[in-house]
Amino acid sequence: MDIITVVVTYNRKELLTECLNSLLSQTFEVKKIIIIDNASTDGTYELLNDSGYLQNSKIDYNQMETNLGGAGGFYEGIKLADKEQADWIWIMDDDSIPDSDCLKELTGQAYKMPNTSFFASCVYGPEGEPMNVPEVDMRPHQNGYPYWYEKLNEGIVKICTATFVSLLINNGAVKKCGLPCKKYFIWGDDSEYTKRLTKYFGDAYLVGTSRVCHKRINAKSLEISNESNPARIRNYFYMIRNNLVNSIIYDTKGRALKNFIKYIITAIKCLFSENHRFSKFNVIMHGLICALAEQKKFRDYIMSQISEEHIVE
Repeated sequence: MDIITVVVTYNRKELLTECLNSLLSQTFEVKKIIIIDNASTDGTYELLNDSGYLQNSKIDYNQMETNLGGAGGFYEGIKLADKEQADWIWIMDDDSIPDSDCLKELTGQAYKMPNTSFFASCVYGPEGEPMNVPEVDMRPHQNGYPYWYEKLNEGIVKICTATFVSLLINNGAVKKCGLPCKKYFIWGDDSEYTKRLTKYFGDAYLVGTSRVCHKRINAKSLEISNESNPARIRNYFYMIRNNLVNSIIYDTKGRALKNFIKYIITAIKCLFSENHRFSKFNVIMHGLICALAEQKKFRDYIMSQISEEHIVE
């Protein structure tokens, strides 16, 4: 089984080297590590070169001309991995530090269930707190009950979406369902892509024995109402736009409307908050308006990526 790893990085050279060290120390050996550098300006290339990483035959370093965001980075990385004829593609951000047996636990399940869309690791913060918790698959069994615990005795749980923090993707699913959507830029691209894979290719599972540490600065769930860093507030535009676009495309009309109303309520509450209230309000409204205006472009791209024989409405 050939595993190619894709790591997307931007201006976090110390975390990137820690991530690479953990990848090179895996008990299940990877065939290649593809690094997508989103035009870092912190000396990432120099550090990798001077430290000998770029002389390692397993490492394929690719520097982008501009910052494509996580979505564009994973688009480029998965495309390269697919060209390498990988059996499975293991993807993560540069602040993901997998345990030494993380990949071994994922591939153990992949051997047993080769037609699965993807397997996700359990993600923890630096203090062991839960992070990036995937969405459990609540689609009903034939008798009407959700059967997410079908394989719980094997240490895995059926899920329908996950984040790009140690995700092992079946390359067969990539060939059937295409590549992530670059237009998302950041946030929500992983939710869309994994939901696309489970809808149009096959089931996916969270592997309880596969663990990865996510060294994100803020381990809390991301909410614009709680954001205190003014430099980050504008980035929530992408989260709000992308989350609503995903809801419009994949959820019922009722649920999409409910999510829209929820954001309207959040925007109003932000007007009465103490910090950056007008900035937060404007970002939310801008995201909602763009989601409504642009959702057809997102939908058209997604459907263009899916093999025609695999579309099941």
